[in-house]
Amino acid sequence: MDQQHLPSAHQRIQHPTDAPFPSPGQRVLAIDAILDVIFSFSTPRTIISLSKTCRAAHPIAASYFRVAYKPEHLLRQFLPDPAVVRAFRALQAQTGVTVFGKAAYNFLARTELTDTTMNLYVDVSHTPLVNGFLTQAGYDVEMREHELVFFQTGEGDQVIREIVLHVGAPDAFDAVDKPRKLSSGAWCSSAPEHAPDHG
Repeated sequence: MDQQHLPSAHQRIQHPTDAPFPSPGQRVLAIDAILDVIFSFSTPRTIISLSKTCRAAHPIAASYFRVAYKPEHLLRQFLPDPAVVRAFRALQAQTGVTVFGKAAYNFLARTELTDTTMNLYVDVSHTPLVNGFLTQAGYDVEMREHELVFFQTGEGDQVIREIVLHVGAPDAFDAVDKPRKLSSGAWCSSAPEHAPDHG
């Protein structure tokens, strides 16, 4: 199929500073379907780097991030009801509760989401809100050392989902035992439906 007939909003955008004849590389990057395939095999760092190569790539990368890294994909593993997921996102915006650990790392690495434990971190002042939310969402809770552990059981009282809530003083998140690969930052989307701005 002749690619000039493929509809793309990005191909129709013209900027006064753009060269009148884009290079072959720019024409390739302006085709959403091609970039989607490239992004599906790329790390987040590579996607961000590609988004900076030209004006056509930036909006496509931003759109890809909004879909591929939508936090709801991970949260539905632990909160199957979409209404509860939306309520949790609002709770994140209100309290700054942060998702981190192996489940978050696997989500960002786009590996299969099979984890049965999700780690949360929240300021101690917001503990009652998060505790009330998760128990209302159907989780039982128990105290283990300095953590609140929320769990749901299935047949034979086997734990099928577990949420570990780490509680600390303000700005104490750096003291939490996090995987080294997340040391540069944790996944936290405090504002619902917010896409990263890479430019």
